[in-house]
Amino acid sequence: MYIFKNNCIFSAEQISKLRSSQSPIAISLQRCPTWSSLEPLQFEGYWDNEVNGILLNNGQTAYFTFESDAKPTLRGGPLIGEYVFEQMHFHWSVDDFTGCEHVLDGHGYAAECHFVHYNSKYHSLEAAVGHPDGLAVVGFLFQAVNAPNPRFDKLIEGLEGIKSMEKAVQVPSASLSWMDSSDLQESNYVTYKGSLTTPPYTECVTWIIYEKPIQIGTEQLGLLRQLEGPDQKPIDRNVRPTQRHPPGHSVIYVKQVKAKL
Repeated sequence: MYIFKNNCIFSAEQISKLRSSQSPIAISLQRCPTWSSLEPLQFEGYWDNEVNGILLNNGQTAYFTFESDAKPTLRGGPLIGEYVFEQMHFHWSVDDFTGCEHVLDGHGYAAECHFVHYNSKYHSLEAAVGHPDGLAVVGFLFQAVNAPNPRFDKLIEGLEGIKSMEKAVQVPSASLSWMDSSDLQESNYVTYKGSLTTPPYTECVTWIIYEKPIQIGTEQLGLLRQLEGPDQKPIDRNVRPTQRHPPGHSVIYVKQVKAKL
């Protein structure tokens, strides 16, 4: 997960040994305790925001954020209080099965998208990173299919303009309309306490990973794979391998109850 650029004194392997709740992880849904009593997740001001967003190729990923301080918010589920949207970004690789960071029941996908939020009580992402309840990241797994998904049209238009590193374009909030699903609040997910997936791997994240993958066209996904890094070559892989799942690293499978009509 890309939060900021930072030089690290230790290698990723050395840091992992010093921590107990590293991300991402491979999850077996059958082994997870199941909860069905949590309040639905509440997404406010994402795809229906009147403010435009900025889509940037930062040399590591495609990075989306809003131009204004009027940012979306997330509540409910396993979260206590309100979390403020900071940015969205993507992970992928060269094939359609190893581009996701989290793995559910041994099934890999073509890509993974992360919506990064900070706890509003800390007032900024930078301040929140230092606290165990500082961040909440919602993850969507992308499944590559032959037919394009029209919900991605606005985002694809933006990706076409940021092939080179440091290129940025203005995009409407409708670029997030692919997540505007009538069953979003009724979809099952897993949640656990973990870490950033890039240095310094701080353990400050409440992860929320939706079980049902989002379908994206193979050609649409190809635009992510064409984004260029610092060497002006396509970024072929930007995922961290799954980390060891130690005892006591609790993962909860949340089954959302469908609303009664």
